[in-house]
Amino acid sequence: MKKIWIILITCFVAFSFTGCKKQDNISSLSANLSNYTLEIELDTYNKRAEVKQTLDYINSSADPLDELKFHLYPQFFKQECIDYVVSSTKLSDAFPNGMDYSTFEVTRVLINNQESTVNYEGEYSDILRVDLPHSLLPEQRVEIAIDFNFTIPNCEHRFGYGNNTINMANFYPIACVYENGEFNTSPYNSNGDPFYSDMANYCVNIGLDKQYIVASTGEKAAENVVENKKNLTFKADLARDFAFVASNKFEVISEQVDNTLVEYYYYNDENAQASLKSGVDSIKTFSKLFGAYPYKTLSIVKTDFIYGGMEYPNLIMISGDIENHDDYMNVIIHETAHQWWYGIVGNDEFKYPWLDEALTEYSTLLFYDHNEGYNFTHKEMVDINKSNYSLFVSVYEEVLGSLDTSMRAVNEYSTDPEYTYCTYVKGVLMYESLYQLIGEKAFTKGLQTYFENNKFTNTNPEDLISAFEKATNKDMHNFFSSWIEGKVVIH
Repeated sequence: MKKIWIILITCFVAFSFTGCKKQDNISSLSANLSNYTLEIELDTYNKRAEVKQTLDYINSSADPLDELKFHLYPQFFKQECIDYVVSSTKLSDAFPNGMDYSTFEVTRVLINNQESTVNYEGEYSDILRVDLPHSLLPEQRVEIAIDFNFTIPNCEHRFGYGNNTINMANFYPIACVYENGEFNTSPYNSNGDPFYSDMANYCVNIGLDKQYIVASTGEKAAENVVENKKNLTFKADLARDFAFVASNKFEVISEQVDNTLVEYYYYNDENAQASLKSGVDSIKTFSKLFGAYPYKTLSIVKTDFIYGGMEYPNLIMISGDIENHDDYMNVIIHETAHQWWYGIVGNDEFKYPWLDEALTEYSTLLFYDHNEGYNFTHKEMVDINKSNYSLFVSVYEEVLGSLDTSMRAVNEYSTDPEYTYCTYVKGVLMYESLYQLIGEKAFTKGLQTYFENNKFTNTNPEDLISAFEKATNKDMHNFFSSWIEGKVVIH
């Protein structure tokens, strides 16, 4: 218990020291959130971790709660359910060194320091249910301590390691969102980013080999090296999630943008300065277009990753497999836009994947309108998306006879291409149609209204539609429903 107490003191000092310097009044906004404290012992040689997690949970709903539920996403990296994480067409990319799997075990649960039972739910035990001894009334708090351990699979994914990096994302029990009288327990899915979480505060201590450099959500609050071991403490207020990437190969360069330090963690990049610049330009552009980036850090991380990129609060993963540097920078721009659409303005990515992904992809196109010197243009990318979408529809209809082009939940798509084209590609065409219909001024005003009215919260499609209605003084429901329901015919 002594070590945990030291960690808690470190976190408290970090909270107090950094609170007065937060942008966008983050310190006051974070006061009524749940607080995660994680103590992680990461064995970088054996790829194992022991974790002690404490959650100071606040019931922010209007209902009394008799239980809490937590997602256990690492359970899907077990052998029997790996197809939930990676489609069969991507297995060889995800496991270039052969199939490998994770183990995950919750060893102890305490409620307000009292021992409790470990209750798993879900077909693959992917939900941890914690039964509370007394109803937790609105605005009341309870402390849930969870001890767990896992092995990290040799898998180039969000949770896994490759030849260069260890990706530690979606690795800890995260509280399920409670809304409409129930907990949202949507499972992992190989399509898209099947996650949904509330804003919270994080204080995370990571102990690992001193040769490793860590890129992380939040700000580094402390670092201590003793013999061959390094202990790092990271502090993140008002964050939707927490992730980090560790490597003994990283080089790091950085640039200050107003109050934000943009850091680029990389290996084998001859164009490192240009890569960093694309992130810096993204922060500047999206802050001007949508609303100020409120955090003090953004880490851009080159890593072993199966897809082009992946977003987390204050941290974006960029695949080291992207060979063309223009494409590489395009992914950096896209993932940085996610800091606004997912990170700051959140949504149920399982049920409404298009809500953040389509808007993020179109934001990438808007970036090129405001930045010369990049080898993509808004018009060129619209034309490419239109051509690719038309080809996709014609091929699918020829093979299958018909195609559902509605924009729907991630688990309702039968293939990766179907998800990609209906979410990203069609999403770009939807926003381009809206842009042309209402004009640049109203379009920009709509996005700024959406951001300002919904930052640091979870949204739904109605919130987005409402923002554009305020910007245009017109009913926009028919426009959006025709695209979302697949009624629009694209030529």
